[in-house]
Amino acid sequence: MRRVIFELGKEYLTLTSALYPEGISTVRRVATLFVDKSYCSKDPWKDAVSMCNCGKDTVIFMTAAERYGYFRCKWGKLFISAGIGESGEDAGCTINIGIFVDYPLNINGLIDLIRTATEAKAGALRDSGFRLTGTVSDAIAVGSLSGENSFAGPGTPLGKDVSRSIRYSLSELILQKSNNV
Repeated sequence: MRRVIFELGKEYLTLTSALYPEGISTVRRVATLFVDKSYCSKDPWKDAVSMCNCGKDTVIFMTAAERYGYFRCKWGKLFISAGIGESGEDAGCTINIGIFVDYPLNINGLIDLIRTATEAKAGALRDSGFRLTGTVSDAIAVGSLSGENSFAGPGTPLGKDVSRSIRYSLSELILQKSNNV
């Protein structure tokens, strides 16, 4: 198992489906645990915390995917790990996405950002020739500066930029995987 941690540089109000932390919290880091495809546990949440040992202010993703990228964008930071099986049913082939925007959103804005990211992921998969919208073990984390803006959908300037970044970056990671098989 290997661990990669990225410092976000500031504190973000975050909503996540990642293994840790659950739900809404504030974070300063994003970590990914790369496990073997044979990894199987009845308590991956506990495993994530003990394997990472990186503090309560860290989003922890877990994957058997080999490809990942951490990107600094004009709107903030983007983390993606990308693995995909032919059927999308292989839990080790996970797409994890962490979006941390330097823009003040409230909870409704974070939820809108989840929608934007999910649509962008599905678009990238379609663009890459897959007839699925994700895998069974995908996770997402969206974070922002705390604020009052409620909209971050694909019709907003922020949403458009985030969507383009996800589609391009995920497509590139999937292409790398396809070229190395």
